[in-house]
Amino acid sequence: MNITAALVAACLASPAFAASAAQPLLPAAATDQVPTRLVALPAPAGQFERAPVSFSWALDPFAPLSPSPSYVAESREYWQTVEGSELQAGVALKTSAPGAVIRISPARGSAPLHANAVAMNGNGKAARLERAADAAALQAAGMDVDAGTAVVKLAKENAAGTYSLRTAEARGRYVVHVFEPESDVVLKAHADRPHVLGGDTISVAMDVSRGGRTIAAQAEALLVAPDGSSRPISVTSDKSGRLTARAKLPMQASAAPGLWELQLFATGEGVSRDARTAFGVSAPTARLGDDVGVDASRLRFDIPLESAAPGRYEVRGTLYATASDGAMAPVAQAHSAAWFERGKGALVLAFDRAHVPSGYGAPYELRQLELNDQSRLAPLESRGRAVRF
Repeated sequence: MNITAALVAACLASPAFAASAAQPLLPAAATDQVPTRLVALPAPAGQFERAPVSFSWALDPFAPLSPSPSYVAESREYWQTVEGSELQAGVALKTSAPGAVIRISPARGSAPLHANAVAMNGNGKAARLERAADAAALQAAGMDVDAGTAVVKLAKENAAGTYSLRTAEARGRYVVHVFEPESDVVLKAHADRPHVLGGDTISVAMDVSRGGRTIAAQAEALLVAPDGSSRPISVTSDKSGRLTARAKLPMQASAAPGLWELQLFATGEGVSRDARTAFGVSAPTARLGDDVGVDASRLRFDIPLESAAPGRYEVRGTLYATASDGAMAPVAQAHSAAWFERGKGALVLAFDRAHVPSGYGAPYELRQLELNDQSRLAPLESRGRAVRF
C-alpha cells in the first residue's frame, strides 16, 4: 500500500472522520412541499407517545417505488337548487345524450316527493320514463339518499335536448342532480397536489371536452372549508381553452376536521358540468433545517428541524444505492419520530448496511424525505431528492 492510500485508509477508520459532516439539502423541486414560514400553535389535546422511536428495513431494489397516481375528477353531471314553486311550474333541464338520470332531493323541512308524481316533457310531449324510484327503494338498494328523494331515468328513445321537470308535490327547496352516463361531454379536473400548507396556493386545471376534443367553456369555482364556509375563486382560461382555478389558503387551517374542496361549475356548448376535488390543508408547524449531518460510513443522517409548536414529529426517507450498471435503486427505508417542544432539534435516520444488497454501493441518495406532524396528522415537508453522497 502506498503512503497516500495508507493515509486515506487511516482517515476512514478514525472516529473523527466517521462523525457526521454537514451537507446542504438538494434544491427543492417544483413538486416538493417546503414550508416558507411557520405557525405557532398550542400543544394538541390528547395523549401522545413521548418516547422516541427509530427503525429501518430493507427494500427489494428490483421493485421500484412508484408514486400514487394523482386523482383526476371526471364529471358527466351537474346540480342545481330550485324552489318548490319552480318544480310545480316546470324546471328546464338540458341533456346532451339519451338515458339521463335525474334525482330530486328535498332540503330540510321540504315536502317529500314520490317518483310516480314526477313528470318530464320534451319536444312538446310527455317523455317516457324508463325507471322511477322512491327513497325507500333506493335505500333498500344500498343508496345513501335522504327521505323524500325521488329518482327517474329518461327512456333512451328520448333524444338529447331540453326537458321540463315537474311535480305538483313540491313544497320548499330541492336539489336537482342530472347525471348523463352516456354523454361524451366531460369535465375533467386535476389538482396540482393532494395536500397544501396553510398560506400556500393550490391550482386546479379544468378541461371540458366533447368526444375527446376540448371545447370552449366558462367556469366558476367555490372554495369550501371543512366547516362548510365558502368563498368564490377566480378561474382563468388560456388560448387552448384550458381553465385553471387557483385558491390561496389561509395560514391557519380550519378548526373543523376534514378535507377542503374546490367545487367547480363549467358550461361548454350549452352543457353544464359540475365537479369537485378534495385536498388536505395543514398548518405549517415545523420544517426541515438546511444542513443534514451525513455519516457515510454508517449510513446515518442527522435531520435538523425547527418547530414552532409542541408536537410529535416524524421524518422518513428512502435510501437509494447505485448498481454496477450505474442505475440507482431503492434499497432501504427508515423512519424516526420523537416529541419536540418549540425550537430546534434533530431526528436521526439510520440505515443498516446489511440492508444494502451485494453489488450496490456509492454514490447514494436520500430520497422521498418527508416531515410529518404526527400529533396533528399533518404532512409538512417533502423532498423527492434530499441528499447525494
